Amino acid sequence: MGAAARSLPRSTPALAARTLATVANTVPTSHGSSGSGSHKVVIIGGGSAGMAVSQQLIRSGAFAQDDIAIVDSSEWHHYQPGWTLVGAGLKDKRDLRRPLNSLIDPKLKHYAAKVQSFAPEQNSITLSNGDRVAYDQLVVVPGLSINYDAIKGLPDALANPDSLVSTIYGYDTCDKVFDTIAKLKSGKAIFTQPAGVIKCAGAPQKAMWLALDHWKKQGLYNPASSADGAIQIDFATGLPVMFGVPKYSERLNALRQERGVEGLFEHDLVAIEGNTAVFARPNGQEQVKRQFDLLHVTPKMGPLAVIKESPLADGAGFVDVDQATTRHKRFDNVWSIGDASSLPTSKTAAAITAEAPVLVRNLGQALEGKEPDAAYDGYTSCPLLTEYGKVMLAEFQYGGKPKETFGNLFGIDQGTPRTAFYHLKKDFFPWVYYNAYVKGTWAGPKGFSFGAAPISPNAVAQSGSSSRSFSTRAGPSSTFGSSRRQFSTSSVGLRNTPARRPRDPLDASSDAVKHTLSTGETFIVRPPPTAPPSASTIYQPQPLLNAQSLGSVDESSLPPAINPRSSPTAPITQAQIAEIQRLRKQDPIKNTKSKLAKMFNCSPTFISIVAPLPKAVRQAKQAQQEQQKLSWGLNKRVARAEREERRLLW
Repeated sequence: MGAAARSLPRSTPALAARTLATVANTVPTSHGSSGSGSHKVVIIGGGSAGMAVSQQLIRSGAFAQDDIAIVDSSEWHHYQPGWTLVGAGLKDKRDLRRPLNSLIDPKLKHYAAKVQSFAPEQNSITLSNGDRVAYDQLVVVPGLSINYDAIKGLPDALANPDSLVSTIYGYDTCDKVFDTIAKLKSGKAIFTQPAGVIKCAGAPQKAMWLALDHWKKQGLYNPASSADGAIQIDFATGLPVMFGVPKYSERLNALRQERGVEGLFEHDLVAIEGNTAVFARPNGQEQVKRQFDLLHVTPKMGPLAVIKESPLADGAGFVDVDQATTRHKRFDNVWSIGDASSLPTSKTAAAITAEAPVLVRNLGQALEGKEPDAAYDGYTSCPLLTEYGKVMLAEFQYGGKPKETFGNLFGIDQGTPRTAFYHLKKDFFPWVYYNAYVKGTWAGPKGFSFGAAPISPNAVAQSGSSSRSFSTRAGPSSTFGSSRRQFSTSSVGLRNTPARRPRDPLDASSDAVKHTLSTGETFIVRPPPTAPPSASTIYQPQPLLNAQSLGSVDESSLPPAINPRSSPTAPITQAQIAEIQRLRKQDPIKNTKSKLAKMFNCSPTFISIVAPLPKAVRQAKQAQQEQQKLSWGLNKRVARAEREERRLLW
């Protein structure tokens, strides 16, 4: 079969659901051709995309032990978006990594090796140790290659601790960035961005804006007149604009001009010669050389050689997938998202939150022999740090069209830098990454997703493994007949299924005596298990006492009358409600519900109803509280733990 032919899965077993029944299915599963290993799904890469996809597949309940394999030789898993914060002196890089083995689910088979070659026609891969691994479905998410050598002199400059050349694009170098910023007291600072694909196209600017703010606070930079300050700043980009999305590019360019930063557009760094940066210009123009005292470099990036040289690659070397379904254009059982894919969107961790559920859903459809029915719209996000304390939250989809979460929900213009977005970037996103993202329970703008992944609408139909299922549906079973009940971890299933209530024990008791009252109601009496005195046992309903009418009661014997209620306050008008909502949107952090309640003479509960706190801000506050807990002493921790235990007994 030629390389251009479609390689179809060799078997398409229906996805299994874990059932609470005492008898589990034991139908053996075929994994295809022989080799060192054979699996239903093989995932290449244990980065952000690999973790999200593998955990969502595991949570679907459709796979048994070792049905899924992950191939990655790395020792550590890094939260790479946090390296910008390290470069700004806001985070310790050691807090942003975890041992890769600690994140891989025990149900996964882990191959601690690199991929040497792909054989999609034979549905197999060969590892660097020579082992051959066969698959039914292949997910290729190994990330990008950072090519430091593509810029002459860069590796030596980064390795030299005395040079003021640094980059946030690496664990070993990201902490050098803030050291160089703090050391510079005067001179020219240049921040670069190459032409071509890079991870998070906004990150080069983030380093610049935070350095500018640091120098401004130190009195070394004058935004009103940059020539009068001790430090001058250039932003040299290989692109013709500040950012790839017109809306945010215009705002960022206005910010650049306002703060006195010189823009060197279509200047692509190609060499470092001592304290001179050499830039290539388009259309054969002569190279430009600029002296610098500090240089922050964004290295050139591209696809891994093993991908670029494989049958899976497109002309640019990325995995050639359909931009909607994430399925390979030539091999039907190959999938890709994230940095290694050809998806025409910005390569960020935020993009993966929207890409991974689409891939997982469509892969499940393929295993059942069905066509993919989920589509990715190109959503991605870039929290652009514009200064210490403010972030411009860029969110967009295919074609550079803004797709703003808070803009759609609350009418907030995310092109304006805000403090609330800063706390999302600095506090919430690092926390949610290791607490939910790599566990497959963070869906980006859609929030947390703790239910089973929506891998197939018929996931409970058949099982090719011995795993058991959770489902709230009450449906027929070959084992238990039509009375079988199932239980679900899915919030959707719980919402759509009536509550399961036991029969009334009195109604089910054979000893109970039922009496029909004149009102039509039924009075049920059940004798006690032992025989008490006859005077205390009611076997027959007693007549109800008729209440006396007020007309026959001497009013002098009544207690004093209750004081009349005070006159109610004037109701809140629609105009006041609109003003409450406006103030809440303007600054949800400052305008708390207690503050607004005092301003408008109403209750905080009313404020939370008409102008609820945005979900992201609420989650950011929770993340801040989690950070504060880290500073608690032993006594406070013990007291809070005991309080939580007492609450469980309420």
